[in-house]
Amino acid sequence: MIKHEAKIRAEKLKKQIDELRYRYHVLDDPQVTDEVYDSLTRELREIERQYPDLVTPDSPSQRVGGTPLDKFVKVRHARRMLSLNDAFSEQEMQDWEDRLKRLEPGSTWHYACEPKFDGLATSLIFENGVFVRGATRGDGFVGEDITQNLKTIQTIPLKLDLELTRDDFDPYLKNGKTKRMFDEVRKRALPIIRKTERIEVRGEVLMRIKDFNKLNKRENNKFANPRNAAAGSIRQLDPKIALSRKLVWHGYQLVTDLGQKNHWEEHALLGAMWLPVQLPFGAENLEEVFRFMKNRSRERDSGKYDFEMDGIVVQVYERDIFERLGVAGKAPRGAIAYKFAAKKATTVVEDILVQVGRQGNLTPIAVMKPVEVGGVTIAHASLHNEDEIKRLGLKIGDTVVVQRAGDVIPQIVEVLPKMRSGREKDFHMPKTCPVCGGKVERRAIASSSPPARGGEGGGGRGAAHVCLNPKCPAKNLRVMEHLVNAFEIYTVGPKIIERFKDEGLITDAADIFALKKEDIAVLERFGEKSAENIIASIEAHKQVPLSKFIYALGILHVGEETAIDLASHFGSLEKLQKAQLSEIDAIPNIGGAVAKSIYEYFREAHNLKYIERLLKNGVEVKSQKIQTKSGPLVGKKVVVTGTLQTLSREEAKEAVRAAGGDWVSSVSRNTDYVVVGENPGSKAEKARDLGVKILDETEFVKLLK
Repeated sequence: MIKHEAKIRAEKLKKQIDELRYRYHVLDDPQVTDEVYDSLTRELREIERQYPDLVTPDSPSQRVGGTPLDKFVKVRHARRMLSLNDAFSEQEMQDWEDRLKRLEPGSTWHYACEPKFDGLATSLIFENGVFVRGATRGDGFVGEDITQNLKTIQTIPLKLDLELTRDDFDPYLKNGKTKRMFDEVRKRALPIIRKTERIEVRGEVLMRIKDFNKLNKRENNKFANPRNAAAGSIRQLDPKIALSRKLVWHGYQLVTDLGQKNHWEEHALLGAMWLPVQLPFGAENLEEVFRFMKNRSRERDSGKYDFEMDGIVVQVYERDIFERLGVAGKAPRGAIAYKFAAKKATTVVEDILVQVGRQGNLTPIAVMKPVEVGGVTIAHASLHNEDEIKRLGLKIGDTVVVQRAGDVIPQIVEVLPKMRSGREKDFHMPKTCPVCGGKVERRAIASSSPPARGGEGGGGRGAAHVCLNPKCPAKNLRVMEHLVNAFEIYTVGPKIIERFKDEGLITDAADIFALKKEDIAVLERFGEKSAENIIASIEAHKQVPLSKFIYALGILHVGEETAIDLASHFGSLEKLQKAQLSEIDAIPNIGGAVAKSIYEYFREAHNLKYIERLLKNGVEVKSQKIQTKSGPLVGKKVVVTGTLQTLSREEAKEAVRAAGGDWVSSVSRNTDYVVVGENPGSKAEKARDLGVKILDETEFVKLLK
């Protein structure tokens, strides 16, 4: 076969293989046997072997290729990937709607409802229709490039159908009215698509329940649930492992504007481009939403769905209103995850143990007779503090009701006193630290502190018991975990730290930087290669900017933002160590309690010795430029809300500080400028109410020059 004929034949094969792949994996409607599919694929690979230059990125042969990766590369999302707030009851849904009505008085809207499959959120980028990059959500701004693993998922097309020929992806399209709606949006979108080079879509990586059960049987119940299995599989460095796990992908968002006017049209366009998707249900009001929820709950409990579902997603149907509602925190205001009622079970609390955290907080943990709740075996649950135990009226030996709050977090919600035998015991918080024997002090938690996640009626509020011994080994272990995370030494996780500590290789975080390959390689289950990787990662992260080093020290009340403020003000570690309380207290955004904590930290001899050992063992702290008080923003307080297109959040902070301004997180009458990006939150509204000057991104960038 000459090359010209081979090229024509290869294109026909690719088209036919993609058609069969879509019908088999997306529509669950195989038209031919596996032997036919495999035969066509073999013929294509033979042509590509003879003519390597005919291999294209969208070829079925490219689904698995290349050697395993050494690590995942971080990538920045063009538009922030958001998560959803949760609602667990009809009343919470009504409260959500009431908030929307206050934000959009006089507006009317409908709701789009769809099942909330429990998977791993991902972003897919297509250029000229060809799949070029896929990434995890990460922190919403930056994720990890998992393109090679996503290519192994058969439900993800390597090339979109930009002519929108697919019209059989949903049975509702057989309805005459629905078909006319679909034809209208397709007609409107086609001219836009032909001018659009880059299309971004988002969806969930999932694992079918039947495939999860088979995998867990092979792996001796290694995974807690299908979501964990899917997430663990898609983050394997070897794409062949991801391929073997039979993952699927389900779309939920079209990010790129292709002329869609509502959420139904968004899904219709996804399906027409050959992406697996389900048309959402349109609801006139919350009553219809509640009916949809009850129906999905019954179907889920009857085993109708192949995938784990933890609720439904409800969002404002009309796109213009949805966009106007904006973002609050990390979630869009116009959408919410309406979760199924937490599944509950009863068990017995056999003991209450106490864990010691990084700051010395003592947390009581219920040790329960193992019980399965929602497909997951639960044996432990946090009791938060002494006040929560009193609120529950809990005794050791009690029969209790447990649930997974939001289908995730184990939580004791009720004690059944009538089940008592008389042998139950009261629990009292220890007067000394259970790890080091040091003195314990009871400290009130501010009333403004939020309850612990999943807790209601006080979980997490009240008072905390704190170990006062600065050398407590338990605190030390948590400090080590915090430091390696801050330094981004991801090869050294909590279990490895604990192993090194148990083996006597390290006593604190400073010892980590003195480790040698020979120290690790001799340990059971490590070996030469593993030791080399750990040491290489430690060496690569010894150099850190001052702000990261300050944060890594784990000073009480000092988070990443405060660490940046300190580094910008003092410029060097030496100046910070010598700073007086009054000087620290005078820094904008640092209050009295925080300033005192910082000052006292650098007055403790053991803290100074710890820092000295970090530096002696090779940690290099890079000094930072002291914040200048010259530039166009001198004396100006600047707030940024929403996502900027030309600057990341960190770059915007640096730009404000370099221009002499103060980066602040909240809007007040003292704020000089509020910079509004894409999907701004409530800060923009507050700025308008207070008469604070609002800048768009273009005005902001001009002001910096």
